Amino acid sequence: MGKNKWYFETENSNRQPGSTTSNNGQARTKKTGFMPSTFVLESPENMPLPKLMQLVWLRFRRSWVALRFQTNRWTFGLLKWKTLLQLGVLAGVGIILLGPDGSSGMLTKDQDHSSDYEESSYAEAPLEVETSLELGSEVTKPRKAPSIRKKNEAAPVAAEELLRRQSLDYIDRFHKIAREEMDKFGIPASISLAQGLIESRAGTSKLAVSNNNHFGMKCFDRKCKKGHCSNFTDDTHKDFFRKFPNPWASWRAHSQLLASGRYAKLKRYGRNYRDWAYGLKAIGYATDRTYAEKLIGIIERYDLHKYDR
Repeated sequence: MGKNKWYFETENSNRQPGSTTSNNGQARTKKTGFMPSTFVLESPENMPLPKLMQLVWLRFRRSWVALRFQTNRWTFGLLKWKTLLQLGVLAGVGIILLGPDGSSGMLTKDQDHSSDYEESSYAEAPLEVETSLELGSEVTKPRKAPSIRKKNEAAPVAAEELLRRQSLDYIDRFHKIAREEMDKFGIPASISLAQGLIESRAGTSKLAVSNNNHFGMKCFDRKCKKGHCSNFTDDTHKDFFRKFPNPWASWRAHSQLLASGRYAKLKRYGRNYRDWAYGLKAIGYATDRTYAEKLIGIIERYDLHKYDR
C-alpha cells in the first residue's frame, strides 16, 4: 500500500493513521510531522504555525522557480548571472582596448603614435638618391617640396573672423565718413562700412596698413606710375592693388567707383542694404561666392543699418 493511500485513509479504517502492522501483527507507529501530505488534512486556520510557515515557504520557492524559468525563457537566458558577468567582462575589455570614446584606448593610441612616428620619420628622412647603373654615374633627383599656398591677404573675411573690439573701433572711426559719402554719392553707409570691415579686416590687413586700401580696389592700368599700386596675391599672383596716401582717399575712390559705370544702377535700391549686397555680388565686385552673405552678416551683427537713417 502506497504512502499516499495510507495518508488519505478515512477514520473508519481499522488501523489508526500513523501506524502500520508488522509481519508479526504488532502495530508500528510512524511520525507524520515530516510528511508533506498531512497538510491537506488540515485547514490553514487549524494548521500549526510552523507547518503554516513551511507551506508558505514552499509555495514561495515554487513561484520563484517559475518566475526564473519564464524570465530565462523570454530573454533567451541573457539575464542569468553568468551571462551578465561574461558580458561585463567583454565590455570592460572593449573599453580598455578601444577607450570609452572609441579613440583613446590601447589599440587606438598605438595607431596614433605609429602615425606620428611615420610622419616624423618622413619629415626627418633624407632625400632619396637614384643612381643609374647603365651610365655608371650617380644622378640626384631631389624630391619636390609640397607647395604651400600663400595666405590671401586681400580676400574678404566673414563676421566671425573679426575681433569685436577691432570692429567696433573701425566703426567708430569711419561711420561719420560713411554717412558723408552716402549724402554725397547715394551709397548706403551700412554697405560702405561693411565692405571696409571685411575687405580691410577692420583696418588690420596688410593691404590696408601698407597701401591704405580699405576696399580691395585693384589697379587695371598697364601704364600706371611708380608707387601707384603694388602686387598682392588674390585671385592670381599677378594682381595689383592701388595705393592711397591715406584711408580717406580710399573711401572717396570707393564712393566714386560705386557711383559710376556698371555700379551706378545699384542706386535704384535706395538704402536697402540687402539689395545692394546681392547687387554687388551679381555685378562682380568680388569673386567670393558668399560675398553678399558676408556683407549682410556684418551689417546685422553690428546694426550698421542705423547709419542709413
